[in-house]
Amino acid sequence: MVEFVVGIVVGASAAALLMILIGPSRRVRAEPPLSRDGQDPEQPTIPPPPRVDHPRQYSAHELAALQRLGQEEQQRRRKR
Repeated sequence: MVEFVVGIVVGASAAALLMILIGPSRRVRAEPPLSRDGQDPEQPTIPPPPRVDHPRQYSAHELAALQRLGQEEQQRRRKR
């Protein structure tokens, strides 16, 4: 009885291994071939240029407002 169970486990493992090896190759064969230069026509070949974000200069009014917010936060922490 043990040999029978071991045989079933080994057979199922072999079948699973074959499915893992054969399954993807069928999908690859079903894909359209690449062009002669090896580039996939659906993929962009040149990446977009990187964005350059320059920090903007704050006005005196905005800087004063930020400073007030920082002072208010410090006062709240002191009260706790």
